[in-house]
Amino acid sequence: MAPRSEHPAGSTRVPRAIRSRRSTRYLQLEHGIVITGDEGSIPSLRPAPGGESTPAGHPVAPLQRMPPLSALRECLSFQADEPPQSFHSRLFGVHPIAREARRSYSGALAELAVTESLSALGSEWTVLHSVPLAGERQDDDRSAEHRGIDHLVIGPAGIFTLSVESHAGQALWVGERTFIADGERLDHLARADETGRAVTLLLGSALAAAGIALEIVVTPCVVVDAPATLEVRQRPGRIQVVTARSFAAWLTGLPRMLSPTVVEEIVAVAVAASSWPSGSLERLDSGADTHERRAEFERLRLRVSSARFRRLLWTGLGVVVSYGAVILNLGGLTALELTSALGR
Repeated sequence: MAPRSEHPAGSTRVPRAIRSRRSTRYLQLEHGIVITGDEGSIPSLRPAPGGESTPAGHPVAPLQRMPPLSALRECLSFQADEPPQSFHSRLFGVHPIAREARRSYSGALAELAVTESLSALGSEWTVLHSVPLAGERQDDDRSAEHRGIDHLVIGPAGIFTLSVESHAGQALWVGERTFIADGERLDHLARADETGRAVTLLLGSALAAAGIALEIVVTPCVVVDAPATLEVRQRPGRIQVVTARSFAAWLTGLPRMLSPTVVEEIVAVAVAASSWPSGSLERLDSGADTHERRAEFERLRLRVSSARFRRLLWTGLGVVVSYGAVILNLGGLTALELTSALGR
């Protein structure tokens, strides 16, 4: 259900809270932070002028129904510049994704898988999406200081940072300090560790500034989407490597480490935009636009599946024709040999 505003266009007032079937509230704070959580897990609510609700002391922008999907938007942006496929391209199942968009397409699939997994968390959990960590992010700079946090999860089992990585169909091997995908060594573990340390420092400082004497422990997580295999030979210290499909079950199966009161205190500080560096994230789309983009991406996924089916169909047809030609050829040789023998 899309958010409804009872105020005219251009109004600065905040729409009423929107609830999903799971009684979940989605808030977008200034600087691009999006919070997902049960209404009861977002503390310090007080009526704003006009009877509307906003976390005390924390300005709230219009409500968001979905987290930002940056890879999805990037993929669609690349695709928008591509000319329509020809009839023959569609007939023979040519891949509909532009070459430069294929990496972001895989990233979008990972984003959606993690978003679906996070939506399965119960009301005790709060999720912050796209949280900035430092100065303005550069497109070619994916260091932890600039890329921010894909997702920050706070609940009974503790505080978790999620770095989402797309490795569909790849063989992954994880050691104490090593992450290898199809033989290629990657820096996922180092970046996840940097992110966890940055959050520990920023959130710990924000809690102290709020007068809350609490020593927090942040668990960095590398969440991988649809790998062919995932072998964790040796756990990389405090870093967890989990698949997107199993993340929610893994998280909710952890022992309870924080009381509801402590979780509420942490969330109250974490949702404050002042707890995080500003100016790091691009402006987020409206909820309606996000749904529209996701629907467009689903249509693109259908085209990819259809093209794959056509390629398999043509491959199967080629195999059948090849075998048929061999059989006919063998049959012709046999008939020729028989005729020659009778002639003798």
